[in-house]
Amino acid sequence: MDSNAISDAILATLTQQRVYRNKPPTDPIFPYIVCTLESLNATDPSTDYYLNIDICEDPDVSVREMETIADNIQDNLDNKVINDSNLNIHIVIEQRQYISNKDLVTHQMINIRFVCRCYFKN
Repeated sequence: MDSNAISDAILATLTQQRVYRNKPPTDPIFPYIVCTLESLNATDPSTDYYLNIDICEDPDVSVREMETIADNIQDNLDNKVINDSNLNIHIVIEQRQYISNKDLVTHQMINIRFVCRCYFKN
């Protein structure tokens, strides 16, 4: 199993600027994207992960640009298969939600969660 290979393969499909793995820099420029890969279930011969993608935006601007970015990511990743010489990943959306600046205070966000079924080739 190679979680870094999975993250690298998924991040390579995201063509937007300001995409960070696990956490953004101290003073990020809005909007930005944070991707987090969480282990879900190790089942032989696959490993299933949750992939959380958070699109973060300034708390005082329209959600329009953030929604467009979320739509593009969803269109690009939902039901996608990534197949390379080391692994095969099937990605399916589980949920998408908007979280307002009333809950987050310093920003507003759209969270998209995908389930990734990963097979490693030997």
